[in-house]
Amino acid sequence: MNPVAALDAFLRARQLDTPHIRGLVLALSAGPDSLALLMALAHIAPSLNYRLRAVHIHHGLHADADAWASQALQQARALSVPANVIRVQVSAQASLESAARAARYEALIGDCRADEALLLAHHQDDQAETLMLRLMRGAGLQGLAAMRAESIWRLPDGTARRRWRPWLSVSRQQLMHCLEGTEHSDLSAVHDPANDDPRFARTALRHDILPRLKQHWPGASMQLAQAAEQLAEQAQALDIFADNALAPLLDERTASLDMLALMALPQTVHQSLIARWLSRAQAPSLPKRYWPRVVSELVLARADAQPQLAWAGWSLRRYKQRLYVLHDAELAALPEGIDWPDPQQPLFWAGCEWRLAELFQAPALALLPGLLSRPWRLAARRGGERYRPNAQGPSQSVKHWCQAQNIPPWQRHRVVCVWAGNDVVALKCLS
Repeated sequence: MNPVAALDAFLRARQLDTPHIRGLVLALSAGPDSLALLMALAHIAPSLNYRLRAVHIHHGLHADADAWASQALQQARALSVPANVIRVQVSAQASLESAARAARYEALIGDCRADEALLLAHHQDDQAETLMLRLMRGAGLQGLAAMRAESIWRLPDGTARRRWRPWLSVSRQQLMHCLEGTEHSDLSAVHDPANDDPRFARTALRHDILPRLKQHWPGASMQLAQAAEQLAEQAQALDIFADNALAPLLDERTASLDMLALMALPQTVHQSLIARWLSRAQAPSLPKRYWPRVVSELVLARADAQPQLAWAGWSLRRYKQRLYVLHDAELAALPEGIDWPDPQQPLFWAGCEWRLAELFQAPALALLPGLLSRPWRLAARRGGERYRPNAQGPSQSVKHWCQAQNIPPWQRHRVVCVWAGNDVVALKCLS
């Protein structure tokens, strides 16, 4: 398929499905694939009334990283496309490749605005390699669906960003023809020596295993990519069934899962439903060896226990027969408390906008004038505070309020006390 025609068709279809997307953000590595997509987008995006910009991620892992960043900016400049470079810190993990990929995606998605989609230059051969890698790791249906042409990344604030891969049906060879046949064919792409490093499994697939397969099946990459596409369609259908099954098990406010109701369902669906629940929370897949521990350490723990299972910056926890999935960032301490000089005006603190009308119900607002002359302050719960709603009537401990609100113990340090003078007059949990 012609790469430019494939891109044009993909974007026109997205305009019908997601008309609110008006900007395109290209992940520009400066390599040949993303350069080809940059050239095609520079030609097509204006005619479809899309804004276009490019972002290069500087991992700082290679001696030539600065030169690659400069090359990416030069490529974008030659095509009159705005571009910027984002530097990321890659945490030391067993798989440096996986850690770099995670840091890259987090930075790219974080840079996208709500009306922008992130475009990635993965192509048919990449898809074939991904499917083969996941087969060798014993992946299930969701893993074998490989890379999706369109996926949604949910942010901690509840908003979502879209990732688009318009070239999964286009081969690497077709992209190279695209590069050679344009007026900007003199633009040079960088070559990452890691792509030739035999220590990486993907390199072995690309340079050794897949070429041997193609000696017997010349269309191997295309057939593998098509298989991944069919598996993705089947996975999507199963997601719909799983979502319907999850609906009565989920608490809308906390997104927690009713463990007893789950266990009442056939055992054969437990893992699939939990996996879908984790996916909806944007949590990484739970490693295969962890699944038995979900039962032994969470489900079968004694009733008064507060067990947890941690992996890859996330954790599964149980409280009052409900399962919770948490990112480590959700457990972070709140910032230092802040004075609220004029409570009648909104205040931005701890990532939230604070307004009296949202803290107090209508009848209570009538009592506020007597409190407004006091000094107001917002601060995280420290323990031992007592809560007197609207500074009227008897008080109760904040701990008892947390228990009544079913706030799990690990979230109680994120309960905000709204002080009016010496009284806590309102509470809010930033979960």
